Amino acid sequence: MAKFCPNCGKEAASNESFCSGCGTDLNNVTNEKNLSNVVSNSNVNTTTDQKDYTVAGFVCSLVGFLCCTYVAIPGLIFSIMSYNDMKNGKISSDKKWMAIMGIVLSALGLLFMVYNFINPNTTITNMVNEWLS
Repeated sequence: MAKFCPNCGKEAASNESFCSGCGTDLNNVTNEKNLSNVVSNSNVNTTTDQKDYTVAGFVCSLVGFLCCTYVAIPGLIFSIMSYNDMKNGKISSDKKWMAIMGIVLSALGLLFMVYNFINPNTTITNMVNEWLS
């Protein structure tokens, strides 16, 4: 019969003495008590007051990438914050792809922005100046 850690809920082999996830001693825990603790711990861990900035980070990163603007900076910050919160279990990791894409898009947007500062495209600058005059 499988054992479950009463602290983190991870399944452990029947011959393990300590949980591989958190290090809790598994020798003094019965399966019935163990399973009830897992159920109660899983309910406690799913309700957090942590803010989820994943969508905001992705949108800012996408706008920053497409327009090569400074909006990529908060996009990068929000995406990294969300990814770290997912990694630490503070928020749900169902949008992990969005956090990773936010990091990638904002980094590329910032690289393009720096490149445009170093080597500006004079054709576009001339077109804008013609429209304004």
